[in-house]
Amino acid sequence: MSKKPNSEKESKNLIDDEDDYEYEKKLAEEERERMNALEEAKKEQEKRVRDEEKARAKRIHDERIELMKLKTGVIESSDTIKEEKEVIKEVHGVEKIANYWYRDKWLILFGAFIIIVVGFMIYSQVTKEKADLTVMMIANNELEYRYDELEAFFEKYTDDIDGNGYVDVDILMIPINSHSNDYQMYSTYISKLLANLQTGENIIVITDSNTEERFKEIMKSDLAEDFPDNKYIDELGFSLNMELVAEELKYENMPNDVHVSLRQPIQTVGDSLETMQENYDISFKVFERMVNDLTARAEESNDPGLETEPIKYDDSSEEEAVSSEIND
Repeated sequence: MSKKPNSEKESKNLIDDEDDYEYEKKLAEEERERMNALEEAKKEQEKRVRDEEKARAKRIHDERIELMKLKTGVIESSDTIKEEKEVIKEVHGVEKIANYWYRDKWLILFGAFIIIVVGFMIYSQVTKEKADLTVMMIANNELEYRYDELEAFFEKYTDDIDGNGYVDVDILMIPINSHSNDYQMYSTYISKLLANLQTGENIIVITDSNTEERFKEIMKSDLAEDFPDNKYIDELGFSLNMELVAEELKYENMPNDVHVSLRQPIQTVGDSLETMQENYDISFKVFERMVNDLTARAEESNDPGLETEPIKYDDSSEEEAVSSEIND
């Protein structure tokens, strides 16, 4: 026998419990139906896949049999197996450019890079302003490491020849050492010097006592006629055997055999005698200012000269070494 509710409140609670039970029961039935539907759909999907795989396997099997018949000559043609010809699609316009870029983009980028570099080099050469004066430094005594000092040294005596508002001197570093065991470097410098000697432009040359005789011979040896009684002028040119020069070039151990020489005006492969004479006259003004200024300063300070002696080479043994290098 069921227990009767003792009050109206208990009766109401029983009704609410029954309603919750019915609602939860309904939700559970709906969830079962949904799960059943999903299960059925899954089974249908799996069945469809199996049927498609079977159909595909059967088609492949039939095509293989048909192909074997064709190869063995049992049948001459087949409606099932047909030769497929590759269709080449022609592209035009933007699509053609895009296709070419996709296939060869790295080649295009490399080519563009080369074009830019070459173009920049050509532009630099074309637009580069020519220096007011160019000095060739062919002595081999570490002066090649003092480009800035040599540039400032010569700019003091040089005019603004091209009228661009400032003086610019270029120093060509060609430190030739015929006694070096590095024949390749020696050959490179010789080629560079000979190329510059083909023109009549660069007149001033920095030399020393180890400069090869063949290059000493092309220097003007009678400068004493232009500068009589100047003790710093000799057959090689103007001697820089002064402490004040070493200080100015920041070269404490500068050898005492460094000279500033001038090329003799002659007709060259690239220029006429008249052209080289014009260049000589311009360079001589710079040379004359330098000689007069440094000589006056040296005499005024009673400059004692430099103590560092130049390197002396045994020409016979060095010539054998160079010859051996060439033969190797």
